[in-house]
Amino acid sequence: MAIPKKRQILEATINAQVSQNYRDCQEWINETLRIMAKGTKHEKDVNWALEVCNNYKSLWTNQSTHIKGEMQNELH
Repeated sequence: MAIPKKRQILEATINAQVSQNYRDCQEWINETLRIMAKGTKHEKDVNWALEVCNNYKSLWTNQSTHIKGEMQNELH
């Protein structure tokens, strides 16, 4: 039996609130948005927007790591 959408939203929201760090919290917020949009006319747009955010976050993380590595190399 499938878990009702309302319960899924509630559980994801609670998980976001008790997250230990920003990244986990953001992932639960994104999951909440996906659940809320599922089966609606906005589902495709929400999933696209979250994918764009994830791609941007990935690019930023990779760039930040690269810059940090370059700075460490310059110090040595």
